[in-house]
Amino acid sequence: MSSPAQAQPPTPTQPSQPPAQPATPPSIVPVPSFVPIGETYRFEVSVDAWSTLPSTMMFSDTETITTTAATSTTAAVTTTITGTNIDFRQTLGLHNQWFPAFHVVIRPQQKQKIRFSFFPLYYKQSATLPATINFGGQTYLAGETVSSSLYWNEWQLGYEYDFLTFDRGYIGGVAGANFYAVSGQLSNGSQAAQAGVHIPMPGLGGIGRFYVTPRFSVTGEYTGYWLPGGDTSTHGHVNDVELYGTVNISKYVAIQGGYRLFQAAHHFNSPVNTGNFLINGGFIGGTVRY
Repeated sequence: MSSPAQAQPPTPTQPSQPPAQPATPPSIVPVPSFVPIGETYRFEVSVDAWSTLPSTMMFSDTETITTTAATSTTAAVTTTITGTNIDFRQTLGLHNQWFPAFHVVIRPQQKQKIRFSFFPLYYKQSATLPATINFGGQTYLAGETVSSSLYWNEWQLGYEYDFLTFDRGYIGGVAGANFYAVSGQLSNGSQAAQAGVHIPMPGLGGIGRFYVTPRFSVTGEYTGYWLPGGDTSTHGHVNDVELYGTVNISKYVAIQGGYRLFQAAHHFNSPVNTGNFLINGGFIGGTVRY
């Protein structure tokens, strides 16, 4: 006997489903093809040893000497002793020496830097004079043995803006000021004379850096400082040139080495004091940054 057939309940109608949407791909941040090491810092300190090779070291000082009257009826005598333009290298025996140099960079923004540098140079030597010279109102005779010293202290403060930056470096401009201080001293054992000048100068310059590899860069800098003036007023200039390479051991520590040149001249009006200097040589040092 066949089983009786039973009707099946109708299948409820299913609501329509929207088609599945493809998953959103993760956002992709472009990665620079070249990432230099050592350019992400806020504060940097550098110290180097500079092997100075001075080739021109000319310095003079003219003084007006007033002799006190011997009696009440004798008038005081005023004498102007014109200073000799002394070659501290050829005449007084100034020689090559190593000196430190100090640099600080504060970087508040990526393209902006505040820079400070200090160069303390101190030459000391002795020699027998080949000719009579005048310095600081004193006369030193030919054949005398004199000891001498020459101080060169230079402070530089500047603001740098890197107007062009790219993966492998930057090009920027520098505006700042230079406080130029030079002082000379001579002594023959019985008399001594000292003379010096302090001249502030505004300046402009430029800097460029190129990364050959992520760890090694080459940098060139030039800054010119200039105080205008005429023949009877104080004036002067300083040209500062630096070329160096930097090896970044890590983002915090680096080694630098290169060449530095200072060319400077001044005319100080009262008393009349003049100088003409060319100091250059290689340097090597280290940098710490964070």
